Amino acid sequence: MTDDKSSGTDGNAPATDTFWQRTHRNAQQSMKLYSSASRLALGQSRWIAASAVLGTLSLTLVGVGIASLVAPYEGVATASLTADRAPRVIAWNANGTPQSGTPILLAAADAAPQMAGKTEIHSATEQEAEIALSGAETEDDALRTASLADPGLFRPLTEEKLAAEAASLPATPRPVAQTVELASGETLMEVLQDAGVDRIDAYHAVAAMTSHYSPRKLRAGQEISLTFMETPDGAVGEDESGTPAKYLTALSLVPDIERTIEVKRNEDGSFDSQEIKHEFTEGFVRAAGTINNSLFLDGEQAGVPAPIIIELIRMYSYSVDFQREIQPGDKFEVYFSRKFDENERPVKEGDVLFAALTVGGKSHKLWRFDPGDGVWDYFDENGQSMKKFLMKTPIDGARISSTYGLRKHPILGYSKMHAGVDFAAPRGTPVYAAGDGTITRANRFSSFGNYVSIRHANGYETSYAHLNGFARGIKAGTRVRQGQVIAYVGTTGRSTGPHLHYEVHVGGKKMNPLALKVPTGRKLDGKQLATFKEMRGTLSTKMAEAPLATRVAQAAVDADGGAN
Repeated sequence: MTDDKSSGTDGNAPATDTFWQRTHRNAQQSMKLYSSASRLALGQSRWIAASAVLGTLSLTLVGVGIASLVAPYEGVATASLTADRAPRVIAWNANGTPQSGTPILLAAADAAPQMAGKTEIHSATEQEAEIALSGAETEDDALRTASLADPGLFRPLTEEKLAAEAASLPATPRPVAQTVELASGETLMEVLQDAGVDRIDAYHAVAAMTSHYSPRKLRAGQEISLTFMETPDGAVGEDESGTPAKYLTALSLVPDIERTIEVKRNEDGSFDSQEIKHEFTEGFVRAAGTINNSLFLDGEQAGVPAPIIIELIRMYSYSVDFQREIQPGDKFEVYFSRKFDENERPVKEGDVLFAALTVGGKSHKLWRFDPGDGVWDYFDENGQSMKKFLMKTPIDGARISSTYGLRKHPILGYSKMHAGVDFAAPRGTPVYAAGDGTITRANRFSSFGNYVSIRHANGYETSYAHLNGFARGIKAGTRVRQGQVIAYVGTTGRSTGPHLHYEVHVGGKKMNPLALKVPTGRKLDGKQLATFKEMRGTLSTKMAEAPLATRVAQAAVDADGGAN
């Protein structure tokens, strides 16, 4: 074989190449590949390095630019303006040019302390600034007005603007107090709804009250205090009729002087009630006077309250005829208990503990005493109860206008038996039950007009005619006690004027009420009488120490005047 067969330069080795020839050719190809890869890698590195240099230069230029923009504001504290309406504050040098050549933007809180004594504060709306800019005469004026027109500046809020802002806000409900009064025939539900309470709220409030007080016991004239959360007039929350929206939060009423009933709304919208009992102190008062007109009028002038005078009349109605026996110059004395509030003002009358009535020179003294069986009564100095089976006169302040017997009838014109006694009195004068018993009739009855009859023990019956009206709760079947108000004087039926026609029937037979002898009450003896006499001595000592009612009344008036 020759050398020509073994050589070649095109990379296609003959099959007869030796092992070393093939190895040499592979090495040459590998070197060419590594050389190409190295040249490519070196070019990419130079490009990356150049890019890094250019990026660094760009960042440097950006930083320099930011620094040049911020430099004029070095040392000035700025505030973040986050509200839609905030103060617009621009600071100027005293000569009228911008401080450091540029207007300064400050928040209201920062502007005042930094510019005090060396700056002047200006404010304007954008519209005002644009108008001023169009007419600027100097560069400084133009710069100033241009700064005022900067939309980043904010106008200061004056008191008027603050008030306008407050007026534009939704109205806040406020507590409103209201007092309503129960009219005749009205229910509590009706009164609450008429006052603007929602029907469902009114129902739940009334239901909550029943645990302490029944609304059925309310009478005409009862005042009820209401508290609402109410939206003011013209504000959001009014109903379609324009009435301010009301939200009942509480109601209260005073059914009697000793307690208050309160109903309040809870946080969950429900209602609860509570009974507040008032604490009073007890005192004792005495009064005395001379009867010149009537026991009622002269008693009031002596400082005796009306309930005590009525009790006095009831006490002596068994033995004294107030229409015929009382004369000018007769005297009275009374000692009674009274309750006082925390200001020492009398708020409620108590019981009559002692009374004395001098009629025609004869003194009638009575003491209140409980013999120990729980049934108290009035007894004279001998321990004899003054309570009789029936009262002589079941009315006060009246005169006898017609007695029992045959008479000429004032309307019919002919003589007719008058089976009772007539007591002339003003319309509305109270009429008392002559004795304990049961109402058998309380309605309109023939020529008697409004009529009441009472059945008593032992076959006795009393009747009362020509009445103006009946007392509360008086109806057939009702039990009444002696001295209880059952009706009022009127002129109903066949009558010529206001008066009471009074009859007494015994076993079905009509009797003369003024001539009738009725049994008396109990008489004390033994230990009961001894205890009674001991009580009388103790009471006399207390009476000597008690203040006069007239002085107490004057002290209460002075206290009220001083408080005012």
